[in-house]
Amino acid sequence: SVVSHATPTINTDLYDVFRITAQTEAITSMTTNLSGTPAHGDMLIIEATGTAGRAITWGASFEASTVALPTTTTGTAMLTNTFLWNADTSKWRLVQSV
Repeated sequence: SVVSHATPTINTDLYDVFRITAQTEAITSMTTNLSGTPAHGDMLIIEATGTAGRAITWGASFEASTVALPTTTTGTAMLTNTFLWNADTSKWRLVQSV
């Protein structure tokens, strides 16, 4: 996990769950420092907790499904996003956000 970062570094080969705590700034890109070589169906959970509502920009490596990508954290509540790797689009597809 990291404490507050505008462009968090996530290596999906090393993490299945990635936590961002005490987010004090907008997340300007979840894609910029994203790395790893996922296989179709791999899961990635990203948990983000802000110190207030904070904007989230996902970037080109993430896509919505029937679930829209959230654009902000909600106050100080943890936002948990579950993604599956979609090999057809080469993107992390959001399947749940709570």
